[in-house]
Amino acid sequence: MGTLTNKFSRGRPLHMVSVASKFETGASKPKESVSILERPLEELFGWAVICGCSFLNLANVLVDKTDVGLDVQVLAKLGLIGLGGLYGAYGFFTRPKVRKILFSFPMIWLMIIGLFYFIAIPFSISPQNSLVSTVSIAAVTLMTVMALDHLGLMKTMQAMFFGMAMFICFSWVFYIAFPSIGVLVEPVAGGQFLYRMSGIAHSNTLGQYGALTVIMSLILYFGYNQRHYAILGIGVLAFLALYFSFSRTSLMALMVSLTFAFRHLFIKKEYFNLYLLAAAVMLVAILIMGTTMDVGTVFWDKLESTLSKSEGSDDLTTATGRADIWAYAIRLLQDQPVTGYGAATQRFHLVEFSSYTHNLFLNIAFSGGVFAAISALLMILGRLRSLFHNRHPFVDAIIVFIVVNGLFENVIFSILAGLPTMLWVIALSWPLLQDDPAVKELNRSDTDTEDHPSSLLRLDADF
Repeated sequence: MGTLTNKFSRGRPLHMVSVASKFETGASKPKESVSILERPLEELFGWAVICGCSFLNLANVLVDKTDVGLDVQVLAKLGLIGLGGLYGAYGFFTRPKVRKILFSFPMIWLMIIGLFYFIAIPFSISPQNSLVSTVSIAAVTLMTVMALDHLGLMKTMQAMFFGMAMFICFSWVFYIAFPSIGVLVEPVAGGQFLYRMSGIAHSNTLGQYGALTVIMSLILYFGYNQRHYAILGIGVLAFLALYFSFSRTSLMALMVSLTFAFRHLFIKKEYFNLYLLAAAVMLVAILIMGTTMDVGTVFWDKLESTLSKSEGSDDLTTATGRADIWAYAIRLLQDQPVTGYGAATQRFHLVEFSSYTHNLFLNIAFSGGVFAAISALLMILGRLRSLFHNRHPFVDAIIVFIVVNGLFENVIFSILAGLPTMLWVIALSWPLLQDDPAVKELNRSDTDTEDHPSSLLRLDADF
């Protein structure tokens, strides 16, 4: 496996050269690495709030994971978000680069969505809840952008990964030692029950965390040469947590996102004839089976028996009841399309169905109106377009995961913004992050060159 290098490293692996010294200060000699406790207080504060928000913002150690109220853990989250917001606001007023990132495309769409959320607050059934939720989105966005400029990409990612690792480890502790909290007993069709790992959150949230932690583990270890076995170990624990959470949406999104992130490994010109042959063989097999059996029925029965939560359940055709939730939410939205119903109010309006809309676009429309949803669509289309022009494994994986997962979950606009929102901000900001080796010094295109030969899982590997 080739090592990731650039012109400043003189052939040495990237992890042996200080990213900060090369890309942030422009110094010709790398700085010696310093421990967290030896960093300036301001830098330590930024690292701590990023790590804390990554770990705590979406945690829920209540037995009833659907219960939402003002308790000690919510107050701790609000305090942490408040500190992060102050950190971000300080950067907004004192660091021009923070303002440049916030008002760049497609980040500006995130600001516009936030504006529509604020406009919807007076029309909310609970203005206090909508205000707190909207402020949390603004605070977490500001905090993340400030950290990217102040700490740099690598330190920000390391702080986030440390928080994610704590989330996964604590989830396993609660799953094993405190099953009344760490196991979600979910009733399914036919009077059956499904026992899902939930850890310190809802099972679907744990699935999201597990999948995102797997993505970051692979990128840090293989892409950025952070060669620590602990990173791979956390990745394994995260994947097992995803598996035992039985979050089918997150598992599917993980597979699709990793396929896009590392597509350069198998989408190559020399493989084109092989792909054509495989497609022809598959077509012939389908034609043969189609004349001897009902392929559709066999396929669907097999899929349902594999993925369905219970025998005889129709949860696949209804997306585990989400189709009814979507239909009811759309009917409500028709009565108040311009302003929506305000953030964090779904549990009041959808009380007979769910606490959430279980769809990213529908959640944004319900919270801020159809114009907020249109802004979100433009924001996402802009990032999807970049998949076919500038390849970046980490960013591509985050974008695809959140979009696919967003078909069935709220993801980046939860009641209190957390880890997925922070990762989404990085995905939107990466073209302006000059301390990212994949942006400044390495080729981001999908065209082979002599200076950037292909190599397994390297950020500069091309098609």
